[in-house]
Amino acid sequence: MSLLTHSPIWFAPLCVLAGIIYAGALYFRDRFNRNYGSQLAALLGVIRFAAVTILCFFLLRPLLRSTKITVDKPIVLIAQDNSESIAIGKDSAFYRNEYLQQIRNLAAAFGDSYEVQTCTFGDHIRDGLDSINFSEKQTDFSELFNDVYNRYSGRNLGALIIASDGLYNRGANPVYGYKKLNVPVYTIGLGDTTSYRDLLIKEVAVNRLAYLGNQFPMEIVVEGKKASGESSAITISHQGKTLFTETFQPEVEMWSKTYRLNLDAKEIGLQKYTISVQRIAGEITYNNNVREVFIEVLDSREKILILAQSPHPDIAALAEAISSGDNYQVKTSLLKEFKDPILSYDFVIFHQLPAASAQGQDIIKQALEGGVPSMFVWGAATDFNAFNQLGIGFSLQAAKAGSTDVGGAVDDQFTLFQTDPLLSKIASDFPPLTIPFGDLSYSPGASPFMLQRLGTLKTKKPLIAFNRFGEKEKTALIAGEGIWRWRLEAFERTQSQEVFNDLCTRMTQYMCAGYNRSQFRVSSEHHFMENEPVIFFAELYNSAFEPLSGQEIRMNIRNEENQEFQFLFSQNGSSYRLDAGQLPVGNYKYEAYTGQGNTLLKATGQFSVSPVQAETMRTEADFRMLQQLARENNGSFASAREMQNLAEMIKTKKEIVSIAYENKSLDELINLRWILFLIIALLCLEWLLRKRAGTY
Repeated sequence: MSLLTHSPIWFAPLCVLAGIIYAGALYFRDRFNRNYGSQLAALLGVIRFAAVTILCFFLLRPLLRSTKITVDKPIVLIAQDNSESIAIGKDSAFYRNEYLQQIRNLAAAFGDSYEVQTCTFGDHIRDGLDSINFSEKQTDFSELFNDVYNRYSGRNLGALIIASDGLYNRGANPVYGYKKLNVPVYTIGLGDTTSYRDLLIKEVAVNRLAYLGNQFPMEIVVEGKKASGESSAITISHQGKTLFTETFQPEVEMWSKTYRLNLDAKEIGLQKYTISVQRIAGEITYNNNVREVFIEVLDSREKILILAQSPHPDIAALAEAISSGDNYQVKTSLLKEFKDPILSYDFVIFHQLPAASAQGQDIIKQALEGGVPSMFVWGAATDFNAFNQLGIGFSLQAAKAGSTDVGGAVDDQFTLFQTDPLLSKIASDFPPLTIPFGDLSYSPGASPFMLQRLGTLKTKKPLIAFNRFGEKEKTALIAGEGIWRWRLEAFERTQSQEVFNDLCTRMTQYMCAGYNRSQFRVSSEHHFMENEPVIFFAELYNSAFEPLSGQEIRMNIRNEENQEFQFLFSQNGSSYRLDAGQLPVGNYKYEAYTGQGNTLLKATGQFSVSPVQAETMRTEADFRMLQQLARENNGSFASAREMQNLAEMIKTKKEIVSIAYENKSLDELINLRWILFLIIALLCLEWLLRKRAGTY
């Protein structure tokens, strides 16, 4: 710690001189006429000298320079696999009791020289070890690595210890999916690599949608381990009736058989089918002998038309994405080749129509007047004078030749339908769309789904938006061309077409849905997995269809055993939201109700919760993967009973050390309050002594 001044430091003696002159002039100038002694005068002079000197010194604007050293201990992160497969084998009791104490002992073995942090992973990442119960339905190493990278990048992370059986069923391969942090990775092998006797339903492939009166395919893979010579049977049942049964007898130690069936869709709604394999003695687990699947049976398939002026890669991208939804039948056509009645379609996408000289204007008007939901994709070929005459709530005024590239960002206020949460995270990385020059305007009732983004700036102009035209007809706008690039980018980011397909099918589902004139509306997914929260959204309107807030909305959910669960919605902006949490596997019906004046409004529906059995498909631990992960990241592998050695091993690593940071700071001395109080105290003391001596 040192003292600096803005003015030259040699001014400091002048401050002392000023204090001497001021005190001398005040107390020693008239020493023969004062009525108090020389000792008191000297004391008063010293007090005044100190006060004046300090005040003068502050004119130099003194600064206090200090140096603070912060020691950052090396962090050791222990990540515990909390999935079901850990405790499914013969050592289940060990992992639920003795092992829990051992992992806590490992954390304590590092002492005060290390900062030990812990977490569990499986379906989700949770801090601490208190939540260990080996009940999570999936194992995702990628989520763990992303969390470690995001939280500890740039920090003094010394080592990562992963305790797992090496089995994963979601995300990338851990060996290749690890985001490098240049820290060693140590792995603890849990579970048993021995193969035990087991019969299981390894895989069931079935469409989630079927159509009334049709047959739907189902493919089932049954696997047997060390069950040769044993007799068993597979059965498929629906509403207590057996639809299919067949006996089988594995001939070899590692055996599998595929059943391909066609079942009849006889009833509308959510239907549950139970697939079971008869148990045999000595199986390591019976949890994988039964599988339940839920299929929604619909009345008909929606007909979708993509009509364009000329070929374009957007058309193929949209058609393929929408076709991924089983309840959509998609047709693409050029305007000059189209002969079908436009009113026979449930939803039409007009790509760059109307075109030059108002081509396609008549067929568009026919669709709008007939109440066919219509989406328009703008492009270089669009005739905007003809488009603006449609009066559908979107227009481009002062349109000019040329175009510009604009990115997109999901509007957080959009509530018409839900999309994959991953879309909001990666949408800002999508390639820009090419939009025409001009002033885009839209009606106040339109709902922007994606907003235009210029660089990092999110504007208020829509890139994708939805509107109602007239009393009930729906219209939508994609304000530029090039959406086919989004499909490629989504695949590059996720190694899957699901995000882009989900975006297109959700937009199509909304456009195809019948217009709901109800004042009370409840929406949700039809299918949930057992490790997902069941979420509902509700909207409430008055007789003028203005949103109502502050109302109480209740919901009763009944399972197949007629048990009732009661919930209360919470308000979320202009809508209402209910998170019912995770529900057991089964088929559910719900009834939501609220009061509007003297009227009781109701909304009903149904949904299913499907099981996640990924953790029971493999019972043999994969130590090879754990060993490779540790070896390629400068770490070591240890078994569960040897893991206490890891603490000493990490302590011997010379590169895992504390890091000292030196922080220098400059503070103005005048900001120290105690100096102010000192000056006030000196002047007050002087005044009291003078008053006591009979002078002022």
